[in-house]
Amino acid sequence: MEPYLVRLAISAVTVVTIWLVNWLLKRLSRRIASKQGYASARAHQIKVILNTSAWLLAVLLLAAIWGFEQNLVVFASSIFALVGVALFASWSMLSNITAAVIIFFSAPFRIGDRIRVLDGDNTLTGQIRHIGLIYMELNDEDGHLYLLPNNVLLQKTSIRLKPGKDLPCDSKHARS
Repeated sequence: MEPYLVRLAISAVTVVTIWLVNWLLKRLSRRIASKQGYASARAHQIKVILNTSAWLLAVLLLAAIWGFEQNLVVFASSIFALVGVALFASWSMLSNITAAVIIFFSAPFRIGDRIRVLDGDNTLTGQIRHIGLIYMELNDEDGHLYLLPNNVLLQKTSIRLKPGKDLPCDSKHARS
């Protein structure tokens, strides 16, 4: 069999496999979203991230299959250097997006939950109004709107408060 036809067959298998994995991941995220009662916009954000990642992987695999190794190494190293600088400049944004994906799949918080985030003197208590890719919106008892980065919820101690219950109180975090 000619090398051209072998590469074509491997490419077809690669594209079908990536499409199938992408379809399964999107179905899984849809199932989790409906089970957890997430808004469709939140589920859509996760599907976009999964779709983009899958097809980026497909492009890289196809480039390797078709023998772009020499040029690919030069191209990839240039892209990695450029992306490395960009990621260093925007690591906070990427950590928030990663945190949004973790929050989506682990479901520790939902829209409408009252939470308390313990951060030394900057303790924050409020009700979740929106969970996006970068931040979540909280309203406190006084009606103030807080935009809290998603990664803070994974880095700091967060308490999900029961509806109708008073705040847990201790001497360190009590307001006077």
